[in-house]
Amino acid sequence: MPHSATLSNPSSLSTLDEDVQDPRSPYGRMLTIRQDQVDAFERYQLRKFEDEIVEHLKEFAPRHWNMIGERIGREAIRFGIKQAEKYGFTNRGPVRFYIEMMFLFGSFFDTDPQYPWIAEVLNDLEHQMIRADRLYDRLKDYWARVAGFENSFTLTALNKLSQARVEDYVADPSEPLCGCFLAALRDIYPQKCEYMGEVPLRALLGRTFELADRHGFKSSEEFFLLTVLTFFFGHQCAHDPLQIQIRKMYADTKRSEIAERCLELRRKATQHLRYILNGDEGVA
Repeated sequence: MPHSATLSNPSSLSTLDEDVQDPRSPYGRMLTIRQDQVDAFERYQLRKFEDEIVEHLKEFAPRHWNMIGERIGREAIRFGIKQAEKYGFTNRGPVRFYIEMMFLFGSFFDTDPQYPWIAEVLNDLEHQMIRADRLYDRLKDYWARVAGFENSFTLTALNKLSQARVEDYVADPSEPLCGCFLAALRDIYPQKCEYMGEVPLRALLGRTFELADRHGFKSSEEFFLLTVLTFFFGHQCAHDPLQIQIRKMYADTKRSEIAERCLELRRKATQHLRYILNGDEGVA
């Protein structure tokens, strides 16, 4: 997650439509405004907001934005607006903040089992501004404890990941992989594992193993690869439009020389994360 660009304080931004006059004002009694005119007005406002978010994301996550391109970026923004609305986020500040979190944690962060504190706040019944502020405060705490100063914890974890070997953690083939990979994640990124706790970690591994089955993965190398990818990029990274590099990896269905292929994919994923972090943005 860590990202040194300035996060939007949800309270600092106006609502989506407060900077324009409501066409249904008292003066409307003198006019007949057709529904198609109202719809066109709302579409204009939505496009205007989308354009604002595009320019913001170019500064907030420049390297990530350059990788996905404007077409996918705009699709992600529209998806984020709809997802945010599901949780009652309709004001400009909370919606923009929600989209920022998609770039930090993945498009489907709201249902990711490794972030139960996010779901807890999103599903609360408090006013959207109160919930957005709470989420903002929790995110700052997470950032400090998991990423470290200037992403130092995350960069150390990436160095460990680049040198990790499956056989270092799976010494006995008869041993359950879940326990082996729990130990691996704790060794690679202890700060994040400590913050997450045992239950979310096991929930993430359960989701990851289900995903591995759907992809037809059989080897411990493939399971390990998917485990670290979901841990760093989000539980739905293999299907996340924002993780275009990972989606390309999984589009390759070749199964020859599995161990070598997994090492290559892990190397590319590590390079991808390091590239983003060096541009002062990242995921944890």
